[in-house]
Amino acid sequence: MPANCRVSLPSTKRPQRGVAVIMAMLTVALVAAIAASVVASFGFAVESLSGRHDLAQARWLARGAVDWARNVLADDARTTSDVDHLGETWAVKVPPTPVDEGEVSGDIEDLSGRFNLNNLAWNGAADEDAIKQFAKLLELSGETPQDAKAKSIILARWLDVDLEDASAYPPGADGAPAPQPLNQALVSVDELAGVPGFNAAMLERLRPFVTALPTQQGRTLINVNTASAEVLSATIDNVSLDRARAMVSSRSTAWFKNIEDFNARQNLTLDPSRFACKSIYFLAAGRAHFGGATTRMQVLLARGANPNNGNWPEIIWQKIL
Repeated sequence: MPANCRVSLPSTKRPQRGVAVIMAMLTVALVAAIAASVVASFGFAVESLSGRHDLAQARWLARGAVDWARNVLADDARTTSDVDHLGETWAVKVPPTPVDEGEVSGDIEDLSGRFNLNNLAWNGAADEDAIKQFAKLLELSGETPQDAKAKSIILARWLDVDLEDASAYPPGADGAPAPQPLNQALVSVDELAGVPGFNAAMLERLRPFVTALPTQQGRTLINVNTASAEVLSATIDNVSLDRARAMVSSRSTAWFKNIEDFNARQNLTLDPSRFACKSIYFLAAGRAHFGGATTRMQVLLARGANPNNGNWPEIIWQKIL
């Protein structure tokens, strides 16, 4: 073939070189993306691990505050076993106290000074005296006498283990069927918001004065040394709120030694099966901050409820908030 007729084939080296460069750039970009992802994941893992560590340490500190509360209550029972009042060591709140990399605080609240909602049906059936007392407490919290009586009866029936008929309760929202009664004791005061006729606003008004305590050992007693004026007025017959406030004022200078002392000083006759000067149930709260984590713990303690534990408070339930 003549030289001037030679056919030139197109060269493939330059396109191939271009494709190789593009593939190399894509590979580098992919590797860089993977590396960035690995680094980011590692950083997140480190932060997550650190966060879990801080949270675990904060929870240990909060639990330490609760253990402190149990020791304080046990020591109090050994030294002053016959009476509990708000001038004792257990009633003093521990302010935030610095610890290594954090702080811890705690307090103890006497729940025996509140009205136990489960007393409305403490033996499984509605208690008429408790119904009247709770109705008066509802009145003091802003309810009309008629509504207070109706709602007190509703709650007693709600807790009654034998009453399963929901027809006694008002219908739900939008005409929905009435909810089925609980037929057992409340575990938390928060459950009150789910009872027909009650709501969140009413619960918040009642919260400082009520509690939900076990009644397996019988009706829980109200400590007249720690109960609020509202609780005393609601649970003691023919005692106005003003007179109850005077009782609270008088015990701040000289607490009541026993029910006989209370009766003599107040010219009253209290039922010893409903009132006492000694407490069994306490709410211990621990708050802790460590590193970047903060936690709160609440524990319901029963002191003296179990003879096998002596003075050492038994944990009924605990919550991490």
